[in-house]
Amino acid sequence: MNIHVLRVAALATLVACVAACSRSVASEPRTRGIHMTAPAKGPAYIEYVGLSDKERDALATAHYSLRQWFEILRVSVFRDGPPLIEPPGPIIGRYEVVDDTVRFTPAFPFDPGRTYKVLFDPTRIPGASSTQSNQPISAMVSLPRPTVAPSTVVAHVYPSGDVIPENQLRMYIEFSAPMGRRSGIEYVALLDERGKEVEGPFLPLDYEFWNADRTRFTVFFDPGRVKHDILPNRQMGRALEVGKTYTLLVRSEWQDANGLPLKESFRRMFRVGPPDTRPLDTAQWRIEPPKAGVQSALVVTFPEPVDHGLLFRALGVRRSGAVVDGDVTVGANETQWSFTPHAPWQAGKYDLLALSILEDRAGNQIGRAFEVDNFETVDKGPDPRTVTLPFHVTR
Repeated sequence: MNIHVLRVAALATLVACVAACSRSVASEPRTRGIHMTAPAKGPAYIEYVGLSDKERDALATAHYSLRQWFEILRVSVFRDGPPLIEPPGPIIGRYEVVDDTVRFTPAFPFDPGRTYKVLFDPTRIPGASSTQSNQPISAMVSLPRPTVAPSTVVAHVYPSGDVIPENQLRMYIEFSAPMGRRSGIEYVALLDERGKEVEGPFLPLDYEFWNADRTRFTVFFDPGRVKHDILPNRQMGRALEVGKTYTLLVRSEWQDANGLPLKESFRRMFRVGPPDTRPLDTAQWRIEPPKAGVQSALVVTFPEPVDHGLLFRALGVRRSGAVVDGDVTVGANETQWSFTPHAPWQAGKYDLLALSILEDRAGNQIGRAFEVDNFETVDKGPDPRTVTLPFHVTR
């Protein structure tokens, strides 16, 4: 036998060996059942492993509609709790048959941490017979939720001063990121000087007092306890007492929009001063007009702190009947309001507009004290009343 024949024989032997090894690896048994797989690249998918030859041939050669595939391998979002009137519909995606496996890849990626219910029903395969070994099987599968450390914190609490009046009406809790949908009043507590929780200080409503992006929650002190001569006030008195120190506690269990708790609990200590029963008096406001030709700020100073949230909604600037666009900042413990226009000031007359909804920390409005308000004197028109305070911009 010459060298050329020996080389051909050796190559044939090598090919045969590789083929045999390949058949050996391919024929290794795979775990029968339903599995979710998350490859290193590409979307995660769900498989049923263990098709019989007959099932595989029927699935591989048929052209099923999406509805028919739903009956054979159905994937849906699992919802815990009481049974729903209409169970969740199947998730749409792509079906394919690979060896003894039917694979489902969703049109949109699976959500990490969410549970999915999978039902494989071989009796729905055309031509299949229902036997004891050929019954539907189901499983719950999910991708692991990524390990993310809590990062949302309480960024600010208003009023920002260290002393608040005994008849404080509301407080604002601002977060560093959007919060979840659940109401937050159960995660807020008022502690006395001994660290004991004060009974029923806040308005016990399930209504959620959130701003649009859910980064600010408004906590109302129960107005029935704040206002004199109302039954809750006569029975329990005010939640706050003059001269005492309290702590506002925001518990870390409060979840953000990602379902994670706050990074840490938040505590804010403050002292209680005498009640504020006087209405807001615009005659005591100090307006510092800017100069023409520049974009310096118009500064308005109040003799007492004004409600932080309302300062952004209830004050504005107008010139010749048109509203002036600009940016607002609030400082000095809510005793100062600054307005910077988007365009330089022009010489002439301007108006500072104050809506009647503006309040101080105790709910006193312009010309109307909270204590004497009978809650029936409300504005009947579509817009609040407006108080106009003129000022001039000079060269």
